[in-house]
Amino acid sequence: MPRRLNSLGVAFQRRFKHKGNLSDISEAISAHQKAVHLTPKDHSDIRGWLNSLGNAYSHRFERTGDLSDITQAMSTYQKAIDLTPEGHPDMPRRLNNLGNSFDSLFERTGDLSDISDAISSYEQAIKLTAENDPTMPGWLNNLGISFWRRFERLGDLCDISEAILVHQKAVHLTPKGHANMPVLLHGLGTSFLGRFQRTGDLNDISESVLAHQQAVKLTPEGHLNMPGRLQSL
Repeated sequence: MPRRLNSLGVAFQRRFKHKGNLSDISEAISAHQKAVHLTPKDHSDIRGWLNSLGNAYSHRFERTGDLSDITQAMSTYQKAIDLTPEGHPDMPRRLNNLGNSFDSLFERTGDLSDISDAISSYEQAIKLTAENDPTMPGWLNNLGISFWRRFERLGDLCDISEAILVHQKAVHLTPKGHANMPVLLHGLGTSFLGRFQRTGDLNDISESVLAHQQAVKLTPEGHLNMPGRLQSL
């Protein structure tokens, strides 16, 4: 029964993503909660059920902005992490999910402890991920964005320099022609621009322009993100 409930919850989540009906994401949360409730705490499946529940809470928060949902997401992701053995292949993804939740909460509340916790979670995920793993650029991009967010609040040049370094690494590790390359280049260009605005170093604005030009060049015509990337350029 728990496995079927989890599958039902995932199906409701997918339909919510396509149709945006809040009743679907609420049904997903209910199904995942039941799956967790019916599974013994020492059963290996409960970690996955908790992660799915955290995802559902996160999706509802993105839609409604209800802080109780993102708080519940963080709590369930943390429980999944606590129950995941060291060396388990799912640990980096769960840490990244937790980092995303902290980052989302920071965007709403501005609490600096949240963005620092996001950075810590992303760094742990990266530490546990092989460099040639296809998920690595995404983890690095998330870390770079969080460093940039903290720089925007505190103005610490160490943060924006770290953002640039991890964005550069994300771009370097991504194969040419990959669909995510424009997103990674946009993040890199934004970080270079942030440092230029603080230091006035012309090398940084040149690098920013170059990265944004490449992002625009690789973005298909008619893409939803094209206006934003042109504006950044």
